[in-house]
Amino acid sequence: MQETGINNRRIIIYLCLVFIFTYLYEYFFVIRYLADVPGNTIASITFRVAAAMFMPAVCAAVTRIVTHEGFRDAYIGFGIKDGKLKYYLLAWFSPAVLTLLGAIIYFIVFRDDFSLDMEYIINTYAGQGVEGLTPDVMMKTAVSQAVTAVLIGPVINCVTCFGEEWGWRGYLLPKLKERFSTLPLMVIMGLIWGVWHLPLIIAGHNYGQGYAGYPYAGIAAMTVFCFSMGTIFSYVTIYTGSCIPAVIGHGAVNAISAIGIYFTKSGGKMLFGPSPAGLIAGIPCLIFACLLIVLMNKDETKQK
Repeated sequence: MQETGINNRRIIIYLCLVFIFTYLYEYFFVIRYLADVPGNTIASITFRVAAAMFMPAVCAAVTRIVTHEGFRDAYIGFGIKDGKLKYYLLAWFSPAVLTLLGAIIYFIVFRDDFSLDMEYIINTYAGQGVEGLTPDVMMKTAVSQAVTAVLIGPVINCVTCFGEEWGWRGYLLPKLKERFSTLPLMVIMGLIWGVWHLPLIIAGHNYGQGYAGYPYAGIAAMTVFCFSMGTIFSYVTIYTGSCIPAVIGHGAVNAISAIGIYFTKSGGKMLFGPSPAGLIAGIPCLIFACLLIVLMNKDETKQK
């Protein structure tokens, strides 16, 4: 009973820290920056948003220190023994497969937005002063970027993604798992992670600001996406005892998720896709997450 009380306090402390510090940082260094600095560059905005990804890990470390928990059960071993390499492969390659399937569904629904002439991306580059691009050149670029995203994207993105995953999957997940069964655990993790993105959604970072239902529809879409992808990341964490495969999976998602935009006329209806964070393009992720929950429930039942 005493251990349960200590665990609950650690969860509360962690959540207070990660929400307060993230929201303050994003308000003063991202949202205010967007409003106060005209002509800000994509690179500068990306850097500031990426910095926010370290908040979950920093707050997890602070919580471990102030509650005297220490770092013994830190979930940062590689956990690849005893046939667990398959979870790394799942984390590495499933985001690309799910993103492709989601983009296909999106373009089936929004057929008028599909184009092999790649008008949107060519016009975007032209607006930045890059002239003379052709659909053939952009097609080769898209293929090259897709291959790079799949093969080395998870490694390139691992530093910033560790910033999130060591907090969410390496600290919060094991503690909530002691209290909840699989389905409510995944739902709670998804809600927490989704609402954590709230300031950036309001600022228009993921879905823009001109869509119907702003910002609530965007918050809902992000929460569904966080439930889906968070379930995949939680699955590989639980079965390896490490957050490292979740880091890889998160890096893979960030690397490949925007590839569908190359094939749009408009840049995509981002609330719906072609990124898997959209409500329609995210359907494969949601289905896969539900399948993993079924599998985890079966294992949970066997252990009882």
